[in-house]
Amino acid sequence: MEKKYLSKDIVGKQVIDSKANIVGNVKDMSFDMSSKDIALIVATKAGGEITINGSNITIIGDVVLLNKTVESLTPTPPTTVFSVPEKPQTAPQPSATPGLCGSCGYQNDANSNFCIKCGAKLK
Repeated sequence: MEKKYLSKDIVGKQVIDSKANIVGNVKDMSFDMSSKDIALIVATKAGGEITINGSNITIIGDVVLLNKTVESLTPTPPTTVFSVPEKPQTAPQPSATPGLCGSCGYQNDANSNFCIKCGAKLK
């Protein structure tokens, strides 16, 4: 029997379940080195992702044909994206030194009402 090897050409292929429904497209492929099994990460038509183990794949050709329906496959939880919260803006503090801008630190004339550099109100 001739050995067949998979390549990254599988990414982007359409995935079809056993009821001839289009599941989505292959997003990535991974390997379990201990069991020597593959898994496909599939971007579904609904916008989520599911992982399909090699045991659920019937054949890979122009498309990936599964031996199960999508309903019987467990979806993977969505990836959590963390964002860094923005630093809250603080109101300019009134200055104890006459003419010193509490916003940018520029030393204005003592009788100035607004900062010449940034325009912040001084009094």
